[in-house]
Amino acid sequence: MSTEIPTGLRHARTLSILFGIFLILNALRDLTGIWPRWKAAEVTWPVLLQLSGYFYILVGSYLLLPWKKLVHSPRWAWAWGLLTLLCVMFAFAMITEVMAKNYIAQSAGLKAKPAVFQAILLFAALAQPPITFFLRRPDLLD
Repeated sequence: MSTEIPTGLRHARTLSILFGIFLILNALRDLTGIWPRWKAAEVTWPVLLQLSGYFYILVGSYLLLPWKKLVHSPRWAWAWGLLTLLCVMFAFAMITEVMAKNYIAQSAGLKAKPAVFQAILLFAALAQPPITFFLRRPDLLD
């Protein structure tokens, strides 16, 4: 049983860190109003938009935890479980955002744009629990 972390998994972890930084910066951009993703006239629930920004910061910050060190912690299962829950909630948030944008477009008599950005974020978020799991158990990749 080998405990050496494969190169591909190290690269995936690096991408996870970059994804976490991206989520934080993207949320800060929305929260500060610098080039927001939503038009202020279209947002009928601005509190939810702010909460989503804070949630994205939480998810991004959680991805920046030192998971290579946490794999040896007795609390790893709880940390990994919370990561999984956050990633599923993030996927739900992305789906909700796509639905909201479709609703807005439909009410304006327009056709909604393809949700490519949200789909990429959704799949990147759902990749995080397996990446973290295999940091702890790289022997199961064989």
